[in-house]
Amino acid sequence: MSSHGTNDSHSRRTQEERNGDEIIDDNEAQVDLLRGTEKYHHESDSEKNKNKWGVAYYKGNDYAGPQDDDINPNESLVQEVSSTAVLTPLDDDLVGEEDERDNWSGRLDFLMYLLGYSVGLGNVWRFPYLAYSNGGGAFVFPFILMLFLLGIPLMFLELAFGQFAALGPAAIFDRFCPLFTGLGYGMIAISGMVALYYTVIIGWCILYLFISFTAVLPWEDCHPDWATQYCYSYSAADACSAVNGSIYFNQTCYNATSAIEGGIHHLLNTTHAERHAPAQDYFEVEILGLSSGIEVIGNVRWKVILCLAAAWTLTFLALGKGVKSTGKVVYFTALFPYLVLCILFFRGVTLPGAMDGVLYYITPRFEKLTDAKVWSDAAAQIFFALSPAWGGLITLSSYNKFHNNCLKDSLIVSFGNICTSLFAGFVIFCIIGYLAKELDMPIDKVVDE
Repeated sequence: MSSHGTNDSHSRRTQEERNGDEIIDDNEAQVDLLRGTEKYHHESDSEKNKNKWGVAYYKGNDYAGPQDDDINPNESLVQEVSSTAVLTPLDDDLVGEEDERDNWSGRLDFLMYLLGYSVGLGNVWRFPYLAYSNGGGAFVFPFILMLFLLGIPLMFLELAFGQFAALGPAAIFDRFCPLFTGLGYGMIAISGMVALYYTVIIGWCILYLFISFTAVLPWEDCHPDWATQYCYSYSAADACSAVNGSIYFNQTCYNATSAIEGGIHHLLNTTHAERHAPAQDYFEVEILGLSSGIEVIGNVRWKVILCLAAAWTLTFLALGKGVKSTGKVVYFTALFPYLVLCILFFRGVTLPGAMDGVLYYITPRFEKLTDAKVWSDAAAQIFFALSPAWGGLITLSSYNKFHNNCLKDSLIVSFGNICTSLFAGFVIFCIIGYLAKELDMPIDKVVDE
């Protein structure tokens, strides 16, 4: 009986110890799961260790992890911190880098910058041309479809990714998956190349801004210094046609007799499709100085170089103090294009032939939708319009506060972008219709790519 009681007592103690071990294991498991959101680190060790570990740190409490210098901190971290905290914690007290990352001074600053980043020449320049060559109004259908299938999901993905980690493209992929580190550097390389040629375009705009401060614009007529053979000045043509029987050809006004003797009527019909506006010759010859080929370097265009230097100077001044200075400049850079578009729209609708251009723009040619190129152009335009996969969205959102509603931001910018593209189409086609009337050419032959 005594032996039986001893065995029962021993069994109870063994069961209690086993239950105690299970409770300890459960507690340790819960601590391990919660440690991803636990605030810890020693004040004196924070600056020394957070750069080596490359993970999220919190301010406030002490960290009681391994202190042995011989232990690899990354290996000990795997044992001490759950995988839910490897990239970033669920709190605004994150200190993920050597210095605390700046934040946008206001949510509207971020929205304006995002709108200015996504809305640009792709909307005003490229979208109207794609609609012009891919079925007019019919192109809007694949464009909107690609917006929902590609644009909004990718934009939301990158905004959420950058905002969650508070890191730029180069660092975020290294933390997320070292195998993908090259993606971040590839994004930076693409953005750098785009910045180079985009700043050149801004330099052209600055040059045209200064040239426009004249009573008579130099590209209104064909000037001998830069006009080519097929330059067609419609103002000079109107003045010539006012004289009975006179014909304007090759920047010369021929009277009726000279036109008949020289066979001008036949030559006029032959070169009719090759005529172009003086503005095209002015840009290609006077501004760019295009050479006959890549083997001919040509001369330095000092006016363009000075305006390019001005564009880069403005860029550095805007970015000099980070998001604090950029957030203020963007109110002008994001809203001013809309002011210019509105001015051009109200001016364009008053021009003769504008309605013909608008009708060409909104009239759908659904037979074009059977061409795969139309769909590929629509998908490519989404990447030009919203700029996903270029690294800019990740960078901009990394300066957001952690709990910012980036889904709402992506929807606002996406729909604002497509509305801007559609509105810019009306502006451009008003002018195209006017050029077609002045040059006496079909609308689909007025401009090239």
